[in-house]
Amino acid sequence: MKNLLFMLGLLFLPCAAQKRVCVEKLAPAVDSIAGYGIRMGAFPGCQVVVAQHGRVVLSKCYGYHSDRVHRKVQPTDLYDLASVTKTTATVLAVMKLYDEGRLRLDDRASRYLPFLRTADKSGITIGDLLFHQSGFPMTIPFYEAAVDSSSFAPPLTQKQPDERHPNQLEEHLFMSHFSYLPGTFSPVEDATHHQHVYDGMWFADRYADTLRARVARVELGPRRYSYSDIGFIVLQWVVEAITGQSLSDYVEQSFYLPMGARHTLFLPRRRYGRQQIVPTVQNDVLRGLREMQGYTQDEVASFMGGVAGEAGLFSTAQDLALIYQMYLNKGELNGRRYLSQSTCRLFETTQSDISRRGLGFDRPDAHDAANFLPLSTFGHSGFTGTEVWVDPDNQLVYVFLTNRVSPVPWNWKYNRLDIFGRFKRALYDSLE
Repeated sequence: MKNLLFMLGLLFLPCAAQKRVCVEKLAPAVDSIAGYGIRMGAFPGCQVVVAQHGRVVLSKCYGYHSDRVHRKVQPTDLYDLASVTKTTATVLAVMKLYDEGRLRLDDRASRYLPFLRTADKSGITIGDLLFHQSGFPMTIPFYEAAVDSSSFAPPLTQKQPDERHPNQLEEHLFMSHFSYLPGTFSPVEDATHHQHVYDGMWFADRYADTLRARVARVELGPRRYSYSDIGFIVLQWVVEAITGQSLSDYVEQSFYLPMGARHTLFLPRRRYGRQQIVPTVQNDVLRGLREMQGYTQDEVASFMGGVAGEAGLFSTAQDLALIYQMYLNKGELNGRRYLSQSTCRLFETTQSDISRRGLGFDRPDAHDAANFLPLSTFGHSGFTGTEVWVDPDNQLVYVFLTNRVSPVPWNWKYNRLDIFGRFKRALYDSLE
């Protein structure tokens, strides 16, 4: 297909002037970094794509789906993007609505969401949410509202394991055995259960109102930079209120399908088999101690039915390179315009005056900027071990996807070994 030509195959560009990637330098370095990460147990496998000037200069896969699933990673295998969802779905949707004049950055979120018309939340703007300066907390464990309090002896969670709290939820958080309230789940979709959490687990619709109620009454922190998944769920609700569509349908119809990015979607099991989706956490406590494969690892996104403004999207490195090439091209891809140049310029260059954050995008911190990363760079990372970044100065798009949370989410070797930092340094060292 013509619209995928820039992504097909592995195109080796020669070393040249004008700061082009020298693949003869980059390829062996990436081989070494990926192999090191796999050997050290930082992740079982990964996909890597680097594009420059709209052409792929490196596209490689390494390792396996997991220690349990010995299927070699393929270019068309889907990874759970975690927070890369924010810039690949939610920010895209907000940019399009801004482009069309249907939303402004100084609009109050409560204009579209009446349940936020409370004394402390009515003034939160779209810009506040994009900058992570709304005061909303990082997350809300709203699944607790579905737990049957009579099924365990308090507390439900604690920092140390014991006989009553054997189930590890996070690195320093252990959970009691428990049961959900009757009617919380149905083994099949029915009139009151539409949120597909996992195979044979359909969550009750009424809990959507529970989450909104929790967001409405949660205590806000100070209006400073504080990274918030909840803020991006609020942005999702704003998008859905304006468009009358789910975030999933809106971005798929407006962007992914027209671009040819068919491997980018929420709820991937509706289109792809389990074997093509890279697994994440094994023995997930909240979903019956099963391995997450084809369903989002993020607990809040999962209990929202797999579609959330902060997580839930799946994709491949090749598809992400397409989408972020559109960002680099200031809204155009393969002859089709998706966003105006002015909207792209605004969102891709504006930075908070109190943090490194852009309008939904992350940006280089002082250390990166001082060493090798241009200040114009923007992108995002994800909890599952996913990264995608755009460097306008060098006309680069680079993607590094892993499932570092397989088998457990508290495996931080990916971070401690600075895997992505090593990759970035190798990439920029290869520029000649």
